[in-house]
Amino acid sequence: MSENDHRYGHGGHGNHGHGSNLREVSRRRLWWAVVIILLFLIVEVIGGLLTGSLALLADAGHMLTDLLALAMAIFVGYLAQRPATPERTFGFLRAEVIGAFINGATLILVVGLVFREAIGRFLYPAEVAGAGMLGVALAGLLANLASAWVLSGSRKENINIEGAFVHMLADTLGSVGAVVAGIVILATGWFPADPLASILIGLLILWSSIGLLRRTLAILIQATPPHLDFHEIQAALEANEHVAAVHDLHIWSVTSGFPILTADIWLKPMCSDPACWQQCLRDLQNTLTERFGIDHATLQLEPAGTFRMDNC
Repeated sequence: MSENDHRYGHGGHGNHGHGSNLREVSRRRLWWAVVIILLFLIVEVIGGLLTGSLALLADAGHMLTDLLALAMAIFVGYLAQRPATPERTFGFLRAEVIGAFINGATLILVVGLVFREAIGRFLYPAEVAGAGMLGVALAGLLANLASAWVLSGSRKENINIEGAFVHMLADTLGSVGAVVAGIVILATGWFPADPLASILIGLLILWSSIGLLRRTLAILIQATPPHLDFHEIQAALEANEHVAAVHDLHIWSVTSGFPILTADIWLKPMCSDPACWQQCLRDLQNTLTERFGIDHATLQLEPAGTFRMDNC
């Protein structure tokens, strides 16, 4: 048997069977969130201008990035559905990760702008219409809660949706801050509560965006997915009675929920006939699928002690 006869490649064509139905549901959720956010973005901008509230305008600015984030999520979701080609064997699945990374980066930019304006408000306090601010902030809070709820059902299956969901969650927290600031201004007349709320909103946004950037960067640099333990997988493969050792084990993700594994499997001398090789291959495949959820694996079986020179 040739070396290639003992290789196992999982994966199909097009979207590689990677959650196509989930993506369709996710797109519908994204469109619903777009409609909700667009309507209340208009309300919050008008309310912020009329009341003079920086917290409302900061929240509206973040809501605008939410809208852009949702639009990007929809766009890269469509890209991810494009079929694979000889030039792009995984299609555009990685576009989901890139979209999520850009969403996280734009959040940090928004935080910088909010902080700059908030510092100016502390130095030169501006009068704020507390009642109007509170009413608009409550309406924005309802909109953000609705959008976050719409996206929550798909966020665990798709990092692209998670990026949009993080935007919604951060904006929900921002609306809570604006509501609290409105109450403080109404009760005490202390106008610095407005820029203070803006800074707290910015810190919350910064925290969520850094977490998103870390997760997307891990996928982009092909790190081992956090839910998979490299040593546990290696031990599980070597626990097979016919396996002598596992070498060149690599585990990474193309996008969220799409882990890939490659490994060289050295077999014991007792497993020398083709039937044993095929049975061992099936057992290893089942272990990866059933215990670790890895459906896309390439395993190269070799006799124990085989020495391979990469530069040959």
